[in-house]
Amino acid sequence: MRLTIRLDPDVHAMAQSLAKAEDCSISAAVNQLLHRALALGNGDAGSPQGAGRRRNGLLVSPGRMPVTADVVRGVEAEDDVA
Repeated sequence: MRLTIRLDPDVHAMAQSLAKAEDCSISAAVNQLLHRALALGNGDAGSPQGAGRRRNGLLVSPGRMPVTADVVRGVEAEDDVA
């Protein structure tokens, strides 16, 4: 099914990062993210990102920017230079 949607910039960055890491299209990445969210079924879909949620027993920080694979690679590259 073909559908045009507008994603928030942070959601787009997350989907784009996942697509690059998984070597798949952004559509496939968005599908993966939606399936994961639906599988959780914990009702947090409407809450602010990470606010008061736990994942693997750890409290998830309600950070302002998602940590993507690109962010991690950038930090690692900075460490290599130093």
